[in-house]
Amino acid sequence: MADIEKPLLFELVETQVAQMGGSVKRGIVTKDELEEAKEIRVSIRLPRHIGSTELFTLRNIAPDDYHLLLIAIPRRNNKSNP
Repeated sequence: MADIEKPLLFELVETQVAQMGGSVKRGIVTKDELEEAKEIRVSIRLPRHIGSTELFTLRNIAPDDYHLLLIAIPRRNNKSNP
């Protein structure tokens, strides 16, 4: 995908997620960071809890510069979110 198309994709995703009541955060991982770290982890940390809970990890990704999107969309059909 050409670099000029990426902002359009991000805008489309952000618009759709907002319409669903969710939120999007963007970030960048550089090739140097990924070579050093070897993986990308996403975790959740509670304010009064020392540790964190790992949600998922991306491994075996070729070192490169990556755009990251974290998308949170409410699950409307579960007991904890009426």
